[in-house]
Amino acid sequence: MQAELQDQGTVREPPRTLPVTHTADVLVVGGGTAGVMAAIAAARNGAETLLVERNGFLGGAITAAMMAQISAGAPAVTGIGRELVDRLNRMGGVEGDFLIPIDPEAFKLAALEMLKEAGARLLMYTSVTGAVMEGQRARGIIVENKSGRQALLGKVLIDCTGDGDVCNWAGAPVQLGREGDHKMRPMTIMFRMGNIDIDGMVRYARAHPEDFSPDPKYQVVQPEKGLVRMVGYFSLVQKAKASGELFEDCHYVRVEGVIVDRGTALINATRVYSVDGTRAEDLTRADLEGRRQAFQVAAFMRKYVPGFERAYLAETAANVGVRETRHVLGEHVLTEEDIVTDRRFPDTVVRSFKRQQPGTPSHSPDAQEGAPTDISARSVIAPVIGFNIPYRCFVPRKIDGLLVAGRCISQTHVADGWTRLQSCVWAMGQAAGTAATLAVRAALMPREMTGRIPDVQATLRAQGMGLTDGDFSWKQRQGETA
Repeated sequence: MQAELQDQGTVREPPRTLPVTHTADVLVVGGGTAGVMAAIAAARNGAETLLVERNGFLGGAITAAMMAQISAGAPAVTGIGRELVDRLNRMGGVEGDFLIPIDPEAFKLAALEMLKEAGARLLMYTSVTGAVMEGQRARGIIVENKSGRQALLGKVLIDCTGDGDVCNWAGAPVQLGREGDHKMRPMTIMFRMGNIDIDGMVRYARAHPEDFSPDPKYQVVQPEKGLVRMVGYFSLVQKAKASGELFEDCHYVRVEGVIVDRGTALINATRVYSVDGTRAEDLTRADLEGRRQAFQVAAFMRKYVPGFERAYLAETAANVGVRETRHVLGEHVLTEEDIVTDRRFPDTVVRSFKRQQPGTPSHSPDAQEGAPTDISARSVIAPVIGFNIPYRCFVPRKIDGLLVAGRCISQTHVADGWTRLQSCVWAMGQAAGTAATLAVRAALMPREMTGRIPDVQATLRAQGMGLTDGDFSWKQRQGETA
């Protein structure tokens, strides 16, 4: 397609009619973990399902952004998520009571296998650029790929883009970032280091507990079980910053996703603030700054951190990790009060858990993460709190034919800090995919399914998803909490 330059400020595109190249009962947009779960659930429940993804692989935050660890409520993963964890374990994974390190490459293969087994179709290398509307009903999406610009249609759409892109294009109301100032959580370039002396790393942690978080669910030192997570190195970071070797906003280092028998670990330490993940310019700046920080942190690890003397930076994440952008405003807006009071909803479709101290920020936009004022990282042994998410959080206001799942559901900025973990996002995807299929089967709009929530809940339970505490493995262990 050719466009004509009008002047230095505008280009004119000729009008055109787009071919409809794919149709489906349920069209899932975004192949991160919420999208994978939504597509598997929809296909298993009998819907003709199409999953669209911009990358050449699936997994989103786990693979593209390389946050390859479940670190809250691991035994509480149920449903399709439980099947995925079991499959990853058979592929050589490790699982503990509160920690699951994940091999991103194993996840990519496992997700593809489970989608194929469910009968879902997949279209990758495809970027979504707009919504197809029929009045106030979302009917499909506009995409671009090597085959050109096309339209894809679905009876029900599920926005799993993470940024609420489809909802935004369709005209659903959204809230950008934190209420009041629209600031968003920082972005991160994760990176993997190899050739780590795990024994040396563990010896330092055991000899210097004051240099790490005191929370045993945050700081995990169980190498004999293949489970290691370090959150701290406070004094070493301070020393390196004093000599100008680390960037100003670095206050601690998190060593995650440790695979003990390989001597590898993921480093979660880069932080880029005051960026908007819905702007290409900001994403570019965050990516470049994050990669610069990654090499700085890797040099710090080799120089200062016992066990890393001969380690090397093996790889950086393909995409910058975006923690927060749009929150789609739905029929219910989830709040922190809903969460910390464990509010019950008649339309609950997700039950999840997180280790967090109520009232403390999670990846605050205010650039003090890990600093001495961050009691969550420095001093608190936080409770694990169970909470519920109602179906109405998945139903955008004003727009029909559309559901949303993942970190862009209808919730406040603070509530997002609780729900954005993988175990919760997986459950959201399964709930949305199941509800979408039942809506198609009943020839109803997703909004109209609010009157059939018992059917959705019964289907989720029949497929292994926990909706009450008695459904979760950790609740069945006498004297044990999450």
